[in-house]
This record gives sequence, C-alpha cells and structure tokens, in this order.
Amino acid sequence: MSFMLGFDSHCHLHFNHFDEDLDAVVENSRKAGISHILIPSIDIETAEISADIAEKYNLYSAAAFHPEHLPEESAEEVEWLALKRVLLRPNTVAVGETGLDYHHCTFKPDKQRRWFRRHTELAEALGYPLVVHSRGAESAVLKELPTSLSVPVILHCWGGDESLTDIAVSRDFYIGVDGPLTYRKNNKLRRLIPRIPGDRLLVETDSPFLPPEPFRGRRNEPAYTRFITMGIRELWDGSMSIENTSYILWENAMRAYRLHPENRRADIVYRYGDSLYVNLTSRCQNNCSFCIRRSADGISSYYLKHKEDPAESLVLSTIEAFPIEDFTELVFCGFGEPTLRSDLLMKSARAAGARGVKTRLNTNGLCTSFLSDHQVMRLLHCFDSVSISLNASGTREYNRICLSSVEDSWEHLMKFIRLAKNTGIDTQLSVVKNSGVDLQRVKALAERLQMFLRIR
Repeated sequence: MSFMLGFDSHCHLHFNHFDEDLDAVVENSRKAGISHILIPSIDIETAEISADIAEKYNLYSAAAFHPEHLPEESAEEVEWLALKRVLLRPNTVAVGETGLDYHHCTFKPDKQRRWFRRHTELAEALGYPLVVHSRGAESAVLKELPTSLSVPVILHCWGGDESLTDIAVSRDFYIGVDGPLTYRKNNKLRRLIPRIPGDRLLVETDSPFLPPEPFRGRRNEPAYTRFITMGIRELWDGSMSIENTSYILWENAMRAYRLHPENRRADIVYRYGDSLYVNLTSRCQNNCSFCIRRSADGISSYYLKHKEDPAESLVLSTIEAFPIEDFTELVFCGFGEPTLRSDLLMKSARAAGARGVKTRLNTNGLCTSFLSDHQVMRLLHCFDSVSISLNASGTREYNRICLSSVEDSWEHLMKFIRLAKNTGIDTQLSVVKNSGVDLQRVKALAERLQMFLRIR
C-alpha cells in the first residue's frame, strides 16, 4: 500500500543500524509513500552524519545535543560552535533533539536544563523549529519552555498525561506519536489522540527504535510510518481514507518544520565557497533575464525566497549567533537587492565588522533612486568591498536585459558607480557572460571607467 504523501517527522537514520542498507531503507520509504523524512541528531558526530544523509537523499536534518549526550565541561564552547556550523548546512532545518531526560538521568537535571535553555534560545535566534525530548520529564519540559515562543515546538514521542497534553495543546505545540500507539496495551496513548487538534499531530517512527505492530522486536524504519498512520486514522475516523489521513499528517509536519508554502522559512544566511552570504530580502527593482529567481527558489539546496522580509531582530540575531569568523567574508547579496533595506544593511555590516569580519556588498547600484548621495556614501563606508552588477554597455541594452522598474535606471547605476569609486573602497563591476550582453562593449566601458570587471 502506498500513500499520496507521507512525512516521518523523526527518524534516526544516522545510527549504525542502517550502515549496511541505507539506500534500500530510503528507497523502501519512498515506495511506501514517505516523501519527507526529518533526521534529528544527538551530538556533533551524528549531526554531521544526519546532514550528510539529508543532502545525499534530499531529506532534512536537525542538530542538537540530546540530554543524554551533552558535551563535557572542558569542550562545551568548542562543541557549541561546531553545532552552529552544522546548522548552517542547507538541509538542516531545525534544532533538535534537545530537552530533558529524567528516566536515565545521565546528567544532573541542572546541567540538562541549562543546555535545554541554550538550545531554545538558539532556535529563537535563528528562527528554527525546536525538537524536544521529554522522557520522564514532560512536566519539567513544559515549565522550562517559555510561554511565548516565535518558533514551532515539536514534542517528540510525547508521553505526558491528559492534563499535560492539554497544556501543550493550549500552547500550540506539535505532538509526535510513534509506534507504541499500535501496541495493544497502550490505551493511555490512544486516549490522548482525541485531545490533540488534528492540525497539531505528527507521525514519527523514531527509527531504529519503537517499531510498530507487527514489527516489534525488529529494527524500525521510516516505511513503517504507515502503520502508525493507520492507528491514527482509526482513532480519528475509520471511514477516512488512509491517503487523506497521511496527507493531513504530512501537512502538519511541513508546517511544524516550516517547509510548507504557507509558512516556509527562507534561509537568512547561506554558505557559498569560502564566503557566507546574507539574504535580507527577496525584493528587487529589476527582473533580469538571466536571474536565477526566474527558475529556482534558492541556490545549492538553500531556500532563499522570503515570503516577506525577515524581521530586523531575526536578521541581527542570526548574524550574532553564527560563527561568521569562520569565513573569508560576509557578503550581502541574497535573493534580492540588499540596499532596499539600507538601515538594516548598515547595522548588519557594522555588527560583522565589529567582529573583525570582512564585508562585501553585492548590489544592482540603483539605490541612488531612493537614497541621497550622503546616505549612499554612509552606506558604502560600512563595507570593505563592493561588487556592482553592470550587465550592459548602455541604456538600451540595460533596459532589454535587466527590465528595471526604476525610471532612468542606467543613469542611477552610473551615478552609483561614480560614488562608489570616489570612496576609495575596493570596488568592482560584474557581468553575466551568457545574458545576451555585448561583452566587448562592456569591457570597453569598464576600461573607460577605469574599474575592474569580473565576468561571471
């Protein structure tokens, strides 16, 4: 039996249980209709492996320290930075799994709570969903989580009683249900399902653990998601088709992990080569014939198309949270024209500069249409270098290729080039060679302007 769409929202494909047949496991899940899988991690090693798997198979991963796998005190800051580096990877979309485990209590509760708070604050700073482990600590987890969070919270393999479930539901948390739902004697969990709104329930396998009936005693895998889904269908409405049940649960997980078109999270920062790029906006005054935005919503598996401009506080907290010092430069480019958010652009560049990071502005040079010369000069002096998209040799060619909404766009571009040149800041022009531009004429223009031209 196969479903139209399915999402195993919590599956540990990074464990060595899958070393021998991971290709087959992923293929079996797809044959079973599981179109999406989220792979949480428990430490740095598994976070890296999960990210590798997610990128190889076009899945998703999360990164965090599990409460049973917290760093040793002497390595805390080194490992915390390493975790943030994993969160920069393109298919890593959540912080998790973190939380509290009072069943095994490998670490003292105080240490667990400190790390749980640290993960929660990081998820908020980055705008990432938070995946929460709560074994034997459901009440404590609800107390630790702030009453108001700006990111989705997924309560993995939830084991709270009815009153705690009601509290979780009242706070709009998502609740993950696993294989034990299918166990004959687990009436406690089955009684909870009707208390959980249909749009807040997630199906997860927690593979390789917690296999559903009839696979108890064997290795669990994401293809078995369907058995948990069938159990939910019977508790919701036995007459609903399994395809519809699976689709509802798929949509829930897509929203929980901010992958759904309704709430899709666009990456504010993304890696490209040795540089880190900042994506402030998807707005642009031009609709260039060669622009990647015409054919894609991102670059190298990063999703960059903002539904609306990200909040200033989120942009600044993201830059603050990530180890930007790892990169040769911080480039303000993104999926739109960064100068359209000039105030935030300057604040962000100054924040990076204060940490000793080199900054570069990639721009279409049209900000002179809405900023004064003085404002343009102030903006430029926030950067170590500037790259200006030329892409034409004159007005007619620019209008044909760049399709600008700005009146007198070529004149504004030329004015910006002069201002940038006068700053003394390292400034270059760029042109896309397969855009239909007359390269010889553009090269001649760059020579007259006495500026370096980079051909892309």
